Amino acid sequence: MFSSDFLHHAYFIEGDRRAVLADIEKFLYESFKIIRRGHPDVHYSEHESFGIDESRRLRGMQSMKPVLGGKKIFIIAFDGLTDEAQNSLLKIFEEPTPETHFFVISSSARMLLPTLRSRVVVIFHSSAKNISPGDNEAERFVAMSPRDRLVFVASMAEKKDRTAAEMFLKALIAELHEKKLETRAKSIREIVSLAKYVKDRSPSLKLILERVALLDL
Repeated sequence: MFSSDFLHHAYFIEGDRRAVLADIEKFLYESFKIIRRGHPDVHYSEHESFGIDESRRLRGMQSMKPVLGGKKIFIIAFDGLTDEAQNSLLKIFEEPTPETHFFVISSSARMLLPTLRSRVVVIFHSSAKNISPGDNEAERFVAMSPRDRLVFVASMAEKKDRTAAEMFLKALIAELHEKKLETRAKSIREIVSLAKYVKDRSPSLKLILERVALLDL
């Protein structure tokens, strides 16, 4: 999965968090005799949603000198990733400090903006499903009638899971881009705009999803 001869500075690994973490730990020990737990230069963090504040903290931490003078390793696991954080991560991944390496773990690489995706090596771990849950839903959603879409989003809104809703909208954006539906460019732009507000507590999740359901997809 990784090469000790040429270790890239940033990886995005799609797969089950625990399985991926176990393989990263095994690789670090077998290749560099680095044990993650208790190592001052190995940093692991988990996030429901990785945002701009987390990105800024990461930027500050990666700029510091390693305690033991060797490699600095950052392992970051999250369910969701905001666009603002991705734009901030661009600056980190473009010019990382020497001997600094990032291992990012999440359930789907489709959440990545094209600009950030071009800066990382994407790996599909053996624990990852061929189709992410949101991907299948997005494909079916596009084919539904507006009435069926409203029924679909009503169920999603009732769960009040904003992280799941955000990931669904990102999968929907990726689905429309993948099908190259240029005629839906306006709708894509509106979904991108609406997705930015999904994680905010003030806007109504129900109203956001209903608006998406009524767009020309």
